[in-house]
Amino acid sequence: MKKSVWLLALFIGTAAAADTGAVHREHRVTLPGSGHSWGFVGLDPTRPYLFVARRENGLTVFDVQHQRAVKTVAQSDGANGVVFVPELDRVFVLNTDGSLSVVQLSTLKPLKRIAVAQSNLNSAVYEPSTGKVIIVSGRRADRSTLFEFDPKQERITGAHELAVKKIDPLLLKGDGSFFLPMRDEGKVARYAADTFTVLDTWQFTDCPKPSALAQDVERQRLFVACRGDAPVLIVADRESGEVKAKLPIGHDVNALAYDAQHRRLLIPSGVDANVRVIEQSDADHYALATTFSTVPMAYNMAFDAQRQRVYLPAMDFNQPAPSKAEPKPDPQFQAGTFSITTLALD
Repeated sequence: MKKSVWLLALFIGTAAAADTGAVHREHRVTLPGSGHSWGFVGLDPTRPYLFVARRENGLTVFDVQHQRAVKTVAQSDGANGVVFVPELDRVFVLNTDGSLSVVQLSTLKPLKRIAVAQSNLNSAVYEPSTGKVIIVSGRRADRSTLFEFDPKQERITGAHELAVKKIDPLLLKGDGSFFLPMRDEGKVARYAADTFTVLDTWQFTDCPKPSALAQDVERQRLFVACRGDAPVLIVADRESGEVKAKLPIGHDVNALAYDAQHRRLLIPSGVDANVRVIEQSDADHYALATTFSTVPMAYNMAFDAQRQRVYLPAMDFNQPAPSKAEPKPDPQFQAGTFSITTLALD
């Protein structure tokens, strides 16, 4: 009898461990389009739509509930990213030509296109305490610019040039400041959103190229995905920058999400064609739960916390061999192969 009870307990414990951090592919939908690259994806805060910035193929609006494209927003050629301001019924589209498109969120109708810079706009965040949209320019040799945009007046109100080669997406701290990753300079800074004053600057050992950021507000932890030959996840105190933990992760991580409900991190790598799920046992202790295979080039991600889904765009490609003329040739994407993969988290 005792042996039977022990075996039953062992079975239940093993089954529970097997379910921990489990992931499965739920859908993969292929959309038509030419063989151009794509930018960022963003979840509509008002309905189950995913906005996919497909650059030369425009801004695709994808219904995640019915797994179908709703439409391509008119006059959206060059879409590279989006930022939502739902209280104004607006979504602002960052474009590769340096302009900002204004779109009515409820109707998906384009309203105007505003010139901002001479070339690519990369990403943006809406900072509610100041009412500003903070726009990040694309790579500009050894300089980058943060633009202040007033979403009510729909005009640029300020510009701040930084000695930073490339700024990856900003992370709002939630107290009127934001974190700014400086990939090529090997630093993470924190700025005041109202004055753009530098409040903190941190440089982490074993983190030569900090890129994607996420945070656990409740436990005051900042998560930093670090690129390099030995890529790692840095877990740091949000106030002091003190490193609390380090874990190996996949290569060239471009996006990072923290699932507060289940206390886990989701880390996609397009180079390694997988998503790592890292579990948090407490503020300073983390362990790899599972690594789930995806597809090559699935490097950008949107995490839907409400539905517990991950959305990953990708595209088939040919990778030309390096040569003296082209030591790092760009991949050649294939028309008609753009896909959105939906992963379900158990």
